[in-house]
Amino acid sequence: MGLKVASRVSQPFLFFIMCLVFIHLLLRLTLGFGHRTPDLFVVALLIGAKGWNQGKSAALGFLLGALEDGFSADSFGAHAFSLSVLGLVSSRIRDIFVGDSPVFLFAYFFLGKFMREVLYWIAVGNSARDSFLHLFLPDAVLGATYVSLVGVIVTSASNFRYGSK
Repeated sequence: MGLKVASRVSQPFLFFIMCLVFIHLLLRLTLGFGHRTPDLFVVALLIGAKGWNQGKSAALGFLLGALEDGFSADSFGAHAFSLSVLGLVSSRIRDIFVGDSPVFLFAYFFLGKFMREVLYWIAVGNSARDSFLHLFLPDAVLGATYVSLVGVIVTSASNFRYGSK
């Protein structure tokens, strides 16, 4: 007797997540735009977490974080930690954000990106981190707003229903 695991991941949805990851790497690394582009890793993770269980969401967060840590010179592991926890938590609270309205999606992406910044700041250590107010007042709020706008546009433009077949 084989153990069958029910999977809610559709292949087009997985391809969509992979495209977001590819575009993130293309914009930030290949074309050299750096942090002037939105954090599409967070967008991909939050979209995936709305349709996947906690384990898959945390695994996706870990993979994306390890990939970003591979290109980071400081604080190896902080990205993997922050994105893993974000995937776990966002998958857990997806029932709160059940609507597909732009207002709910904006709040979901905004809080997700802001939480990712807080978790990264906690994990990075004293030697590599800026002061809390210097980082969070201008950078985190603007970055979360940027990610939220892009996340709402990407979610509205796609016709996926969060990974279900």
